[in-house]
Amino acid sequence: MSIETYLKQIARGARGARDLERGPAHDLFAQVLERRASDLEIGAFCVAMRIKGESAQELAGFYDAIKARLATLCVSRPVILLPSYNGARKTPLMTPLLARLLADKGYAVLVHGLHEEARRTGSEQVFTAMGWPVAQDVRSVETCLEGSGSAYCSLDVLSPELAWLLWVRRTLGLRNSGHVLAKLINPVQTRSLQIVNYTHPEYPDVLAGFFALHPASAVFMRGHEGEPVPGPRRLPEIAGQVEGVAIRTEAQFFDTPTVEGEADIDVGATVALYRRVISGAEAAPPELAAWTDLIERIFPISPAV
Repeated sequence: MSIETYLKQIARGARGARDLERGPAHDLFAQVLERRASDLEIGAFCVAMRIKGESAQELAGFYDAIKARLATLCVSRPVILLPSYNGARKTPLMTPLLARLLADKGYAVLVHGLHEEARRTGSEQVFTAMGWPVAQDVRSVETCLEGSGSAYCSLDVLSPELAWLLWVRRTLGLRNSGHVLAKLINPVQTRSLQIVNYTHPEYPDVLAGFFALHPASAVFMRGHEGEPVPGPRRLPEIAGQVEGVAIRTEAQFFDTPTVEGEADIDVGATVALYRRVISGAEAAPPELAAWTDLIERIFPISPAV
């Protein structure tokens, strides 16, 4: 089996390449995930899509292929999914703290990711240092969410094939379509809300098209350092659809100084910050508190009747 035909369509450069329809995209991505394509072809696919960019139809087809290989979870409480694949670069990592604040409100919060950047502090490291649950298999994810309310789970557990594709970055040195899809996965079969962050300005339209083809309660935002949290002093515009209701909010700005000036973003400094916030010795950054309150408003614990 070969993906040569598909490469001829998507690998003609930024101007000559053409988008795939959903069906062919499904077939292509299934061959990549199952490694029925050669290593050379998979590398060509990753680079071609990096240059061309994914259309909504292509993302939908790729996700069709992933869905058949994705773990399934059922949780009695409403679940919020936080994809955490980048980690801290210049400011302290706030995704695990967001998970804790939401869990304190009664949600089950699943943080999923893959720690690729050794120089960055990732959510798995912070969860481990805080003594918070890090799930090792699918069943323990459900147990953790039902118990403590939040958990970290590596992508290796939820979708080993997709995790493998992300690790291709170690060879190519480039992110690929797998990194986009990892932020879109939802293994939860019960009531849930996806928080999807993006970096490039063209993605809101692509994401809206994707969720029109794969309906789900999801909101998307321009994340901070690739994480589903606001940056210092600013909660960005939020868009999406939650349980049939269109969501769009304007950006909010805050004058209150935040932790942006802290130079130390390693695990120890992050844990110390979290403990001050959780103990009440220090207030949560105002943009993070505003994001938590907004999530609670658009996705209440008890659904509207």
